[in-house]
Amino acid sequence: MNQSSENVIYEEKDQHVNYDRIAKTEEFKQLVSEKKRFILPYSVFYLSYSLLLPFLTFYTDILNHQVIGDITWAWIYGLSFIPVSLWVCSFYVKKAAYFDGKAKEILEKEGL
Repeated sequence: MNQSSENVIYEEKDQHVNYDRIAKTEEFKQLVSEKKRFILPYSVFYLSYSLLLPFLTFYTDILNHQVIGDITWAWIYGLSFIPVSLWVCSFYVKKAAYFDGKAKEILEKEGL
């Protein structure tokens, strides 16, 4: 592995990859921007959804009301984590495949 002080260059299979040059391209900047626009809202949503349960449980009695028989809103909210987690995970996997494809296009454009 070779490393210069100005540009980080890695030698892979007799190819020199200048990651600094790739990072300065408009396509790469657009990819990073798209990833941020995707990851930040979903992270905030899931974190908020997760923290809302303890907040509602400890500081209110909203979730203590019975819905059907002995089943309360707390049980429904708690069990809702399963489909919400699966939804967020499946959507992330699809979006990650899209981002991987865009990254591959950028590398192919650079001749790698």
